Amino acid sequence: MPQFEPASAADAPAAPAPVDVDRVMDCVRRLGLRFFLDDEGDVGIPWRYVTVHAIFQGDRALQLRGVWHRIADTEHLAELRRLVEDWNATRIGPKAYLTIADGGVVRLHGEVTYPLGAGMTDAQLEDFIFTGCRLIVALMREAEDVFPDPIRGRLEP
Repeated sequence: MPQFEPASAADAPAAPAPVDVDRVMDCVRRLGLRFFLDDEGDVGIPWRYVTVHAIFQGDRALQLRGVWHRIADTEHLAELRRLVEDWNATRIGPKAYLTIADGGVVRLHGEVTYPLGAGMTDAQLEDFIFTGCRLIVALMREAEDVFPDPIRGRLEP
């Protein structure tokens, strides 16, 4: 009969711990990603089509939110709505949605949320940030494919 030895402390998974801005910045550094701290204290991670912001919802949740660098007029609203509806119906994330500002400026957003009640291990935080960013970038890449020509303008990071 095989003998099983107890796992060593080094083999044991790290215990979940509270997540704060410092842990997010450490995680992003470990992942080798560029980042900055914005005026509101959120960590911004710039990509080609989008800048993803790590935003805390108090101590309840951590959200990764991205806004497409391009903007549109309301004349493209129906096409953008179709993109968002198709994305949300056929993919598990990120949640895609549109906002319309004064003056008819339409923006495409992607968002992924993780509840923080139990905290996160470093591995969970890395997986969330890496996967969440990749999903948001994929949404924005899809938008770039659907709208290859400028639809109003371009906002650079």
